[in-house]
Amino acid sequence: MATYQTTYGVSPAKGLPGQIANEEKCNKVSRTVESAAGIAFGQPAFRGAGDHGVVLGGTFAATGAGSAAASGNVGTGTITASPAITAGAKQGRYRIVLIGTSATAPYLVYDPDGLVVGDGLVATANTSIPGITTFTISNAGTMTAGDTYYIDVTYTANAVFLGLAVLNPAVPPVSSGVADRYPQYFTGAFMTMGQMYVTAGDTVVDGGDVYWDPADGRYTSTTTHVRIPGAKFDTSGGDGDIVEVSLKLR
Repeated sequence: MATYQTTYGVSPAKGLPGQIANEEKCNKVSRTVESAAGIAFGQPAFRGAGDHGVVLGGTFAATGAGSAAASGNVGTGTITASPAITAGAKQGRYRIVLIGTSATAPYLVYDPDGLVVGDGLVATANTSIPGITTFTISNAGTMTAGDTYYIDVTYTANAVFLGLAVLNPAVPPVSSGVADRYPQYFTGAFMTMGQMYVTAGDTVVDGGDVYWDPADGRYTSTTTHVRIPGAKFDTSGGDGDIVEVSLKLR
């Protein structure tokens, strides 16, 4: 059995990474670890190559493809063909809809979940949408309210988030000084819904979106890191603190 801790300070930790935090509705699935380094408790897992396989995430990577609606547009403007995508962008189709009729018509930007995430003007570069570095809608024809454009974001790393690795005392420790984990080819438990303790990597606040830093395995509020879809911080804390994240419950 893995040894969690052999000495205790004045203020013991409130929890351990990967520990289920409470008895709220929780769902876990069993999956086989494909990554050679294994997957440490509390770390995110993504769909692997084999049946029921999972891999540890890596550095964010994605592509973007801009296009005009295939039909219905009055104006003949175009959108940047390949906008650069950074962490913070959601996977799926962003929709840009003109809300005025003019050469510099205003527009709204909807994310793949249908939420308004920004606005802009035709013929002016837009750098305000989280995760989309810059794009421009050109002015051509009569740019008309209702004209629609798209940016399709496709993840090329961390493509399908599956869940968070659940702490399991039955898993043998890897070695001294190495975080306990599910080793390669081991069948691990991964939380797809519920409350879990994780380690914060910077100042996080209750209700904030959750991002994961692959460099140190900590969870942050920094949008340049890998976004964990459906997750919210459920407690506040600073770098190195144990905090709760809520997955698909908030």
